[in-house]
Amino acid sequence: MSNFYVSPSVSRTALNRFYSHFKADAEELHTLMIYENDALLVESASAPYTTEDKREIYSLSKSFCSTAIGFLIDAGKLSLDDRIIDLFPEQTPDVVSENLAAMRVRHVLSMNTGHAACVMGAMVREEDAVKGFLSQEVPYAPGTHFAYNTGATCLLSCIVEKITGMKLLDFLSWKLFMPLDITGVRWNQIDDGHNEGGCGIHVSVQDIAKLGLLYLHKGMWKGKRILSEEWVNAASSPISDNSCNGTPDWCAGYGYQFWVNAREGFRGDGAWGQLCVVLPKHNMVFALQTELGDMQSEMNAIMELADHIHDEDQGEPIVLPAYLPAKSKQKTAGIEQIWYQLDKNPMGFTGMSAGYDAARDAYRITFSTGCDQFILWAGDGHWEKSMLIAPMMKPKIVGLMSAKQPERQYVAASYEAEDGVVKLHVRYLNCPHRELITVETEGDRICVRFHAQDKLPPESLQLQGVRRGMI
Repeated sequence: MSNFYVSPSVSRTALNRFYSHFKADAEELHTLMIYENDALLVESASAPYTTEDKREIYSLSKSFCSTAIGFLIDAGKLSLDDRIIDLFPEQTPDVVSENLAAMRVRHVLSMNTGHAACVMGAMVREEDAVKGFLSQEVPYAPGTHFAYNTGATCLLSCIVEKITGMKLLDFLSWKLFMPLDITGVRWNQIDDGHNEGGCGIHVSVQDIAKLGLLYLHKGMWKGKRILSEEWVNAASSPISDNSCNGTPDWCAGYGYQFWVNAREGFRGDGAWGQLCVVLPKHNMVFALQTELGDMQSEMNAIMELADHIHDEDQGEPIVLPAYLPAKSKQKTAGIEQIWYQLDKNPMGFTGMSAGYDAARDAYRITFSTGCDQFILWAGDGHWEKSMLIAPMMKPKIVGLMSAKQPERQYVAASYEAEDGVVKLHVRYLNCPHRELITVETEGDRICVRFHAQDKLPPESLQLQGVRRGMI
């Protein structure tokens, strides 16, 4: 067990009931932190995960981006009623529709731009993302039609950079991350250099909890005012009507890049269950990193635990979700100490070798880019951790893939070797996902396949190469 703490006041029965909602290879809970006021109640991480892992949290990024806008509004550098076309006169199209002319900062913040759907895809295909945003049809009057729109949050990132002259990441490093002692953040960029805004931030569950505590305390941090109470109250209020949006916690209202919870409080959330849940009546913050499909069930479990977290019980042992590494039937699959020259591929790998390392009781795959070598380790019945740098390798929502940017891939892996095939069970520590990677040979050819469950573009699903000989 790593990163494990449970306050004596916490009901073990209630906590175990919460953990029982999550199962390996299905609805998974990787890390959890719960605070009541400023007191830590629960901190847990199931190996190979830790509460320090900096992971991509998808649309929970939006709540961090929104906070940057809050700083600008608090400082009088921006108004909720500023027109978008006035902020970007150089990128505004020659013909401006009535609805585009009426779009204001408050509409972009509340997912009420007047667009029929998300425009992020159109923005990232343009050399200038702002031009891409402003060129899209706006069929509804702003403020009248809720449409979840990652492109709108990307525009907020562009607004921050336009006003401050700083990248969104740098502005928040100054205004938010330094005061809250948050370090080591990554924020992916789109092709024109802006931070993605609506996705792409990499933070730990500890960092998520800090954002929640700042909002729980109405913008105060350790006795110091960081954000105005007016901003916190507005951002967490049900500004947009999203009552036709789906399950209860996704149709109870939407604020300034925060969802309003059906029963109490508000939250930032990201795909596959990355959550920052603020419950003011309970005086609690829940921060979670998960990989799951049913986020409504996750919210139900959180609310149940919040209601019963201090129940009396018999002090039963706590049973964390466990993600057990594979145990191999063979130490090797005959793919040993051979160098292969790889065909051209989107990951930029030019060559590789593979083999069993007795000293670490692990399988080792060495990838070369022609400039650097990286080793992917996979333990036999234990997790081995590695770091590689490559684009288009980490599983992700394909439509939000920052394809051209090499990114550090932090992974933990185990392996199984049998019948000429090596199966690598890989858990990514910098995103919610896991995948199976298989390595096999046929004659002089080698093939590495990434079974990424539709989370990689088709062109990056395999590497192929030709044998060059013994090392």
